[in-house]
Amino acid sequence: MKMHSPNTRPRIRLLPPMHALKVLVSNLNGRHSPIQTAANDHEVDAIERHALNVPHSQTDTVSYLQIGALSGRRVIFVHGTPGNAKGWVDYLLDVPDGRQHIAVDRLGYGSSTPGQAVVSLRRQAQAIAPLLARQDKRKPILVGHSLGAPVITQVALDYPGKVGGLLLLAGAFDPDLEEVNCLQPLGQLKPISRLLPRTIDTANRELLGLKRGLIELADRLPALSVPIIAVTGDMDPLVPRANIDYLESRIDSVHFEKIVLVDRDHFIPWHSKPEIDEALERLIGRVRKTEDQFIPDPEKRV
Repeated sequence: MKMHSPNTRPRIRLLPPMHALKVLVSNLNGRHSPIQTAANDHEVDAIERHALNVPHSQTDTVSYLQIGALSGRRVIFVHGTPGNAKGWVDYLLDVPDGRQHIAVDRLGYGSSTPGQAVVSLRRQAQAIAPLLARQDKRKPILVGHSLGAPVITQVALDYPGKVGGLLLLAGAFDPDLEEVNCLQPLGQLKPISRLLPRTIDTANRELLGLKRGLIELADRLPALSVPIIAVTGDMDPLVPRANIDYLESRIDSVHFEKIVLVDRDHFIPWHSKPEIDEALERLIGRVRKTEDQFIPDPEKRV
């Protein structure tokens, strides 16, 4: 198994000035594409928004959008960096019968608090954990894009037995693949960070701290025992396909399935929704089979 250097700092890439600027903007804005959706503002505003306080925290609250059957199979969507719950609007306005869809504003984004970067994957996971509680035995499915993918993986590891399955979309996992542009550390300097929009400043700090979180996550990946489908685009310039191969090498093949979309980039939740919908439906089918194994058939009771 691949071992990682104890150095938690991401490698710095020294690029020509114009290319460097493009990569910086791409990394700050690019891991969450400009949203292309057919939904209008009225439809989006009509979706119920809720908020809850994160247990054992004096500062953290998580805001989320919720739609669908209250008694349906819960699917929780977690965005990357930057982003917010509305990025999943096409999935919120297209809820199959028998499902409930929830999209969260991760800590540091949207209407969730605090209004600053929360780099810790564990703390991000703690904010999502209260949404896992259900009255029935059907465990929620978690869907995460980009940095949202390691966040939901952290949830599954920290709260075993409460997650039904994971759908990982263009997720970053290999610490050795984390690189930053040489201009990004400058964004942490107060004179510069004060000039940046809050969302961009938050995203920059998250990306700079991601390698440390992935190193801490790495040794725990083999413990994952829920059905997992990982989807990536073979033309992704931001989170390389090698990340999905890294996952495959660390997770039991009984639980893991990978899908590589041809000629697709990082923004698969938006331009590849039919493929994502199909993967989600297949994942739910796998989760249902595992649940059926533990639910006794009343007709077979003696």
